[in-house]
Amino acid sequence: MRTNVAHFRKFLRNSRGAVTVDYVVLAAAVTAVGLYSTDIIGVGMRSLAGTVDEELSGTSTDTVVGLQYASGFDNGSEGWSGATAQEMNGIGNVLGPIENTSGLPGVSRDFAIDPDATEASFAFDLYAMDDFDGDTGTVFIDGQAVGSVTVDQGVPTFTAASDLAERGIIIRYTEIDKAVNLGGNPDRVDAMSNISITVKNLQENPRENINFGFGSDASAGANNEYFAIDNFTATGLADN
Repeated sequence: MRTNVAHFRKFLRNSRGAVTVDYVVLAAAVTAVGLYSTDIIGVGMRSLAGTVDEELSGTSTDTVVGLQYASGFDNGSEGWSGATAQEMNGIGNVLGPIENTSGLPGVSRDFAIDPDATEASFAFDLYAMDDFDGDTGTVFIDGQAVGSVTVDQGVPTFTAASDLAERGIIIRYTEIDKAVNLGGNPDRVDAMSNISITVKNLQENPRENINFGFGSDASAGANNEYFAIDNFTATGLADN
């Protein structure tokens, strides 16, 4: 009996048994992590395999094809008609001021489209400055209205055209600032919005150019109210 007790005490004092237990627990934990990560790794490998397959078969995984145009009008307004780049107090260089164009696309530019592009996009910031009282600025694609912004005392209201789905066009409007002074006349309130337009299905309806236009029915001159465009970008463009 004493011998058994002595052996048991010796076992408790021996550290080799504890090390063995530690390694057993550690090995079990590593095995569990490996089993858990198998599905995650498998999903990633399948995704990578799909991407490689698409690239090898000639199908691009990137939906943006062609060149990009971007301008904050710091270097002028080359290519634009109906307005020039000017410095606006408190904001910087913009395309404007855009006064009354009888609601027609008096300010415009043609963009050559890449023949391989499936879609083209246009995005810009729109400023409505000073004494607007229900006047409207309208955005056009190829001479047809896609949306309009009506501004009353610095508060903008956006309305999209009703036939955009049939034309393969998506328009998104984001209100950034309203009823605040952004520049210009310090006694007036202004508004700022961001508008983005995507023209889709270009392979089904191919075109060499897309014309972007903007018009205004502002009743007063630039001394009282005007629109301005800034930070304009376009994608899906041809080399020329």
